[in-house]
Amino acid sequence: MNDSTTPPIQLDSISKCYRIYKNPQDRFRQALLDRFRTAIGTTHDSPLYREHWALRDVSFELRPGEAVGILGRNGAGKSTLLQIIAGTLAPTSGTVVTNGRITALLELGSGFNPDFTGRENVYLNAQILGLSREEAHARFDGIAAFADIGDFIEQPVKTYSSGMMMRLAFAVQTAVDPKVLIVDEALSVGDMLFQAKCMARINQLVNNGVTLLFVSHDVGVVRQICSRSIFLEHGKLIRIGHTREVADEYVRIQLEDRNRATTRKKELTVELDSGESLTNLGRKSVEEHTGTPAEPPLAQKDVSAHQAKKDSDLLLGMDSFLQRAIENRTGTQSASITNVQMLRRGLHSNYFDFGDNVEIRVLATFKDSLENLNLAVKIRTLQGTDVVFMDTRIQDKMGLKYIKDRTYLFSWNVHLPLMHGNYTLSIGLAHPPEEPGEDWVFVDVIPFAYDFKMGTRPGGMIGGYVALPAKLEVACISEMDRVAT
Repeated sequence: MNDSTTPPIQLDSISKCYRIYKNPQDRFRQALLDRFRTAIGTTHDSPLYREHWALRDVSFELRPGEAVGILGRNGAGKSTLLQIIAGTLAPTSGTVVTNGRITALLELGSGFNPDFTGRENVYLNAQILGLSREEAHARFDGIAAFADIGDFIEQPVKTYSSGMMMRLAFAVQTAVDPKVLIVDEALSVGDMLFQAKCMARINQLVNNGVTLLFVSHDVGVVRQICSRSIFLEHGKLIRIGHTREVADEYVRIQLEDRNRATTRKKELTVELDSGESLTNLGRKSVEEHTGTPAEPPLAQKDVSAHQAKKDSDLLLGMDSFLQRAIENRTGTQSASITNVQMLRRGLHSNYFDFGDNVEIRVLATFKDSLENLNLAVKIRTLQGTDVVFMDTRIQDKMGLKYIKDRTYLFSWNVHLPLMHGNYTLSIGLAHPPEEPGEDWVFVDVIPFAYDFKMGTRPGGMIGGYVALPAKLEVACISEMDRVAT
């Protein structure tokens, strides 16, 4: 098989079991029992340990030149899996087949001799990774420049901060032409500028055919750099596939667990007769049932404008929305998002030009009467990177009260100076924490609620996702004559 098509890593039914002993001396006793069990004829002894399976029957293979993220909560088995792939830990069962040089940034400072200087550790690690001393010498200046730790390169590593140690380790591991690069949360200790520098180096390596295994609790970073992802839960492989789908499921399960762990301390007792039409959402009901005379339960003051909208227009596209929303939807469902629409100049659309003024409509039907509720709207890239954020907190609408068996229309009017490309809307209804340290209670979260496309800016492309509204003044400071506004 051609080396360019040979999977650099293949795992077949990998499992890892740890023995957990109640007392340290039981480890020695169990070792004796295991050694002499057959000789002394004991086959039914109760073990002095309990088993903890960090991994169970994990199988997958990586393709050359792809970036793969590994997602999972603490204790899911991520670090154990990476150590087995890197060869620093043996599996209990299963096989690992690797092809080519593997470099790994696992535990911070692993592989460094604390008494050696940074320079000495560069040469030591480079040779351990397969470079000759001459090759290590030829690459030293580039490694030192990337690490950018100055004169500390000549000081013992034991005098380094965690950030300096990470800088040097990353510089060495990525400078030795790896076939596979494994990164396990190591970049989280670096400063922002160096993290950006590392991400650029990682992208360059992947573009040059290096396979990346990347572990991070920052789902946004995984979405940004990884095309495929693996979701581990309690040592088992739950899902492997496109990063957007895997990340959405990972977030959904996290949100569901938070909801199960959170108990509402305050019961809502607002009662109201049901049966009013979709557009009958005037000030009167708010005055009667919320004690807030001047504030309607909608995002706009002019209720008559909403009354003029036909129900058929607000329900347009609902069937397709509900079908799309099924995947990875989560929440208590005490209120449900029933439709999401985008309009330009009053017309429904999923294609917009740079700088368009757009209306984003969110319909929500309330099974229970609720208050202190936040509606958040995120505009994301197809890879899941959050670009724009809006919510009712920012709009100072958290004091509104929503009535059982009513449907409400949230209407956002936004300016979209977005870079050309494809985007999605993520919508969520949630209660903020009632006490410091508590979690949000998620009522209805839909990661993929609507998709749309932005056209190319006629005056030329922008260099980022969003061109912020700004006012520019240019003045000649020598004579203080304003030359442009």
